[in-house]
Amino acid sequence: MSIAIECHGVWKSYRIYHQRSHTLKEKVLSRRSRYDDFWALRGVDLEVQAGTTFGIIGANGSGKSTLMKSLARILAPNRGSLTVNGTVSPLLELGTGFHPELTGRENLFLGGSLLGQNRAHIQARFDDIVDFAGIGEFIDAPVKNYSSGMYARLAFALAINVDPEILLVDEVLSVGDESFQMRCYQRIAELRMEGRTIVMVSHNLDTIRSMCSHAVWLEHGTVQLAGESDAVAAGYLAEVHRDASQHSGLAPSGSRHGTGRVEITGVTFVDRNGVAQGAFRTNEPFTVRVQYRAKERTDDIACGIAVLSAQNLSYLFGHSSNAAGLDLDLDGEGAIEFTLPSLPLMQGSYVVTVALEGVKQPGVFDMHDRRYSFLVFENPTLSLQAGMVRVEGSWTVSPSPVAA
Repeated sequence: MSIAIECHGVWKSYRIYHQRSHTLKEKVLSRRSRYDDFWALRGVDLEVQAGTTFGIIGANGSGKSTLMKSLARILAPNRGSLTVNGTVSPLLELGTGFHPELTGRENLFLGGSLLGQNRAHIQARFDDIVDFAGIGEFIDAPVKNYSSGMYARLAFALAINVDPEILLVDEVLSVGDESFQMRCYQRIAELRMEGRTIVMVSHNLDTIRSMCSHAVWLEHGTVQLAGESDAVAAGYLAEVHRDASQHSGLAPSGSRHGTGRVEITGVTFVDRNGVAQGAFRTNEPFTVRVQYRAKERTDDIACGIAVLSAQNLSYLFGHSSNAAGLDLDLDGEGAIEFTLPSLPLMQGSYVVTVALEGVKQPGVFDMHDRRYSFLVFENPTLSLQAGMVRVEGSWTVSPSPVAA
């Protein structure tokens, strides 16, 4: 498979001035304006295969839009190399080039020219664009009289109906009503089927997971993680959760005690593919992996876990290897795993306590009390339920008995 986009060590900065000259005299007579360089991108390495849909995620100010503008050749990097192989259609700021005094019809030809399309091409696509936007009866009215939704739909319809080899979409899939958004997703799906390369920025991680095969997570202009979209989104969510927990005061307590004869050396939460994650969905497989180190052989031992709500630390459920009939005989290093084939927790934040304890001779070898946390997100394939735990059940109805 060929490469559509390559970034090698891309750096991009903006100047932040400490004072601003308001007149020509001030510009001529004042000292040279003082400024700081703000580096929006810091050594970004990136590769996007042709024909794939690639996602970019990260917090506001992380460099996502700067990277997209660089790919669209609106901005030039300060350092590094950036190669884009193919014609590009950027959906970055909808309506760029539209004039409020011109009609929708006139703006389609004006905006189309800015996207590199000649008049004949726009004329051939005109009816399709207007139908897609759903504003046929207003197409000859000045766009200054359009609602913000109508304006955005017309601009999006124009940009999405060109024939790019590479489509850049920066957080613009939320315009319009539900029906229009469905048409947008269908059009993007058609472009994917045609083998076009699509790079999209979105704060909606469900969109990134469902539409993108691969993604990159940017933070302060640097690449934090790149790879398959599910893994990148989970890593980002775990970091967001850790930050939110620290600021809310609900972070795991971090307490630990025990004799140390057998130590817990690590705890991770693992998905169905055996990959450590920080976020899961309701009803997905979920595994707690406990790594240990035994200073001497120990057979009178059990592993226990407890899951609590991060909001109020209420106890939700617990499990023990001993109660499950598993006799542990630990020596040296290894791992113990507890697996739920279907995670019953609803959307929320959770903390976990893990302990290695004696069975016949009660005592704690090592306990990590509320030291680990994970997130659970809504599973769109399931019907909605209230509460913190999903409980499967069935409903029946019978007619009331007839009074005698």
